[in-house]
Amino acid sequence: MATKLKFKLADKFQPCFNSQYPIFHTKSGKIYCGRDVDDSLCINVLDENSFTLVNRIRDDEVITSFIVDEAGSEIFIATKNLLLKRLDSLSLRPTKVWMSCHQRIVQKMALNKTSTRLATGSGDMVVRLWHIGPKEGSSKSCRLHQGMITLLKFHPTLPYLFSSSVGDHFVAVWDIETGKHVSSLEGHQSIVTSLDFNAGGNELVTCGRDKVLIVWSFVDFTKQKVIPTFESLEACTFLPVGALTNHLGHTFSESNTSLLLTGGQWGCLRCWDVDTGRCVLEIKGPLDRTPQSDSDSFTALDRHSIDYGLHSISHLNVYNIKDSNDNVLDESENSSLRLILVRQSNHVEFYNPMVGKLMAEFLGDIGQVDQLCIVGKNHNYLILADASPHMKIFLNPYGLSLKRKNTTEDNLNSKTDGSWKCHLIPGGHTDVIMDLTVSICGQWIASGSKDQSICLWHLIESEDSTPSSLHKSKNVPVKLDLITQIHKAHAAHISSVCFDRSTTHLISSSEDGILKVWNVQCNNLDKPDSMLSELNTIHGAHGGVINSIDVSVDNRLVATASRDKTVKIWEFKKQSLHCQGVLQGHRRGVWSVCFSRFEKIALTASGDGDVRLWNLKDFSCIRTLEGHDQPVYKAVFLSHDKQILSCDQKGLIRLWNVSKPPKNNQEKSENVDKPSSEETSSLVYEAHDGRIWSLAICPDESGFFTGGEDETLCYFEDITEILLNETSQQQEEYIQTQQELDNLVHKQMYADAVHLAVKLDQPKRTLDILQELLTQDNFKQTCKDNQSIKYPTQAANLLSVLDDFANKSHSESLNDSLNLSQRLLSYAINWNTRTRTSMISQFVLNWILTRWKPEELLEWPNFNQAIQYLLPYTTRHYQRICRLEEQLAILNYISEVTDEHLISSNTFDEPMELDNDQNNVSFNSTQNVNTSLS
Repeated sequence: MATKLKFKLADKFQPCFNSQYPIFHTKSGKIYCGRDVDDSLCINVLDENSFTLVNRIRDDEVITSFIVDEAGSEIFIATKNLLLKRLDSLSLRPTKVWMSCHQRIVQKMALNKTSTRLATGSGDMVVRLWHIGPKEGSSKSCRLHQGMITLLKFHPTLPYLFSSSVGDHFVAVWDIETGKHVSSLEGHQSIVTSLDFNAGGNELVTCGRDKVLIVWSFVDFTKQKVIPTFESLEACTFLPVGALTNHLGHTFSESNTSLLLTGGQWGCLRCWDVDTGRCVLEIKGPLDRTPQSDSDSFTALDRHSIDYGLHSISHLNVYNIKDSNDNVLDESENSSLRLILVRQSNHVEFYNPMVGKLMAEFLGDIGQVDQLCIVGKNHNYLILADASPHMKIFLNPYGLSLKRKNTTEDNLNSKTDGSWKCHLIPGGHTDVIMDLTVSICGQWIASGSKDQSICLWHLIESEDSTPSSLHKSKNVPVKLDLITQIHKAHAAHISSVCFDRSTTHLISSSEDGILKVWNVQCNNLDKPDSMLSELNTIHGAHGGVINSIDVSVDNRLVATASRDKTVKIWEFKKQSLHCQGVLQGHRRGVWSVCFSRFEKIALTASGDGDVRLWNLKDFSCIRTLEGHDQPVYKAVFLSHDKQILSCDQKGLIRLWNVSKPPKNNQEKSENVDKPSSEETSSLVYEAHDGRIWSLAICPDESGFFTGGEDETLCYFEDITEILLNETSQQQEEYIQTQQELDNLVHKQMYADAVHLAVKLDQPKRTLDILQELLTQDNFKQTCKDNQSIKYPTQAANLLSVLDDFANKSHSESLNDSLNLSQRLLSYAINWNTRTRTSMISQFVLNWILTRWKPEELLEWPNFNQAIQYLLPYTTRHYQRICRLEEQLAILNYISEVTDEHLISSNTFDEPMELDNDQNNVSFNSTQNVNTSLS
């Protein structure tokens, strides 16, 4: 495989959403969400299909809150300096700015259905109403609450606004036209977290952390019904009429029963029949922590579920993502409605509310990425372990998508073939996952965690995992089943796991330096408990934590890297490991070890910043790659082991070329700490703002993924083929232009040749043509009379060619003429710095100063700076010529004195005439020299 010349950052997944801020899905096909960046709210605009970042909205002032209208045409933001701004969604420029009239920052905003009224709530316990459109800016103040405003919502049809605050356990009703208080809905015993209206708008339901739902009537704003839920609720929303008939039957749709969805601390969606107060359906979340209502006593898991967790639901909203004329409320996959569910873990799920089916999901952020693996039969899924007990799998990542594998080379650079759609894998560990390993076939995954357990997972891919199904997101195309779990696999935190090449054995290590070998029976799915069994245990394998394990291609050798600064090579024999040698030389702990696939060589990366290559025959270091200033956490082979990729604590990636042997290859191993220049040369890529813990290379080596502590994922794409094509094309163009220039010079079409050379930005070629003009005696060029008088023939020819060059450029375009002349001036500035080319530079400068008027030259960009560059060298050249004139004058004087002495000493007449002729010749030669210098 050919070596890689260069990679480029093709795409990046970065945190874009916090659950504390709202999320909006507009009819324009964009998703608006917010996240804290540098103590300021940053509004991120995402594409609704791929969830890639389309735009980012920042302001000079700190943004505290925002809201977007349903059409996605206008954005309203509130800033820390108590200003309200209305932005155009296309240009992102403010169309209106006004004072909020609040005493504290605005933390809550609401828009009515027609986007003609805006409500703002602040920590000053005041709600203000604003007119949008006609009479814009007039406001009403609503004062009743005793705390910071936490809830604002308009009635969809009636002129009412509903609000609540932290210190109040009621909902206030306001008339939006007059700003007067209409009524207070009292009944909750804790803070009211959410409210919603039914389809007819005649019923209102509120929920709170007191674990009840209250149904209110709009006739007299009285309490109609209290529904106990036994769960602290954070969000509620009504479903459209006819929803969930595929689960509940057509009885509910025919009776026009109002169905209400609630979400809270348990993390599951529950559907309630408001008329009967009965829960008719539950949609489980990533973790099934719903306490059993029929159990006599709570288990430990039930007690844990009482508290809020990462997967508790914080927001529920139904959005119409199509225009009214396209709105079709049916049970099909193309429903115009979307139910957006937001969890405390910043995990966002998109459902079709008509059928209750998960359509898509994405992560607002991820934790520190500890491990990355590429899985699947076609190696087209990316799985990661971050600072959590649950794995995440990206279903259609860039560089691995099926659509990309099926495209032609012409569409290879398209970024529309991937997305950051992510699926959360429930179950398994109860503590942070430390390491992952994937089998060669890509369908078996083993994970080790801080909870001292090892899990064996099986990846099941659906038959319809085609590019079209991935794009439409009809179903999750893969499923990761937990086959078996060994709970006390080690006595300490598991630090590393690794499959062998045949997926028949698993090697694991822990922080206490113990190494274990496990037998894996992948074909025994009927008996999952016997699929993973312990074979051998090695106590004291290392004196420190084992950071990395790797198995050779032939399954004969196992390498373990530890923080005790050593790497041990083990021979796998008779289902046990026997130490064969120790690789010593690193000054700090070793973080990574990797076997070569083609030679008996091991690659290590250490905290001392060195990347080393080791000979497995005598366990000696054969090469040290120095260049990292910080600890190196990962190093892998690339391009048939001709190159190495390494990443460090600083967030840098280095691409090393090790195909050429070092110059000191004949020296002893103790001299490897003095690398040659070839060793230290590498390409450096900036990827992350902190440590890079993981690095995964695509199977076809078309790119690689990196993950670090800055909670981002980067995909780097190989652009070697693009660079080679560009280089080849540039060479062909260069050959063609050189041939054309040679033809023009051969035909003595110097003006055209200069024009082409300057247009192609070839200063060396331009200089050669102008110098050739000075040496042309037989070149016939129509010169101006003043040029033929002032300058010799060669100089007049050069100036005449420059005039024709300007006229030719002017005939094409006035701007081109000026641009090419200005480019020629920049050439002259560089030529003026050398004595050998200063004469050409002075001719060009003289031509520019005489052709354009001073006021025209002053309009040229950076002309004043160009004069400053020219003056010192021009002064130096002038002083040099003056010194030459003085020396020539002395030479003439010496010549005259010598001639007089020869005349006086010679008595013959004929030689006297010859001397006179010689004197004339000497005088003429001196005069010619003076003429050429002038």
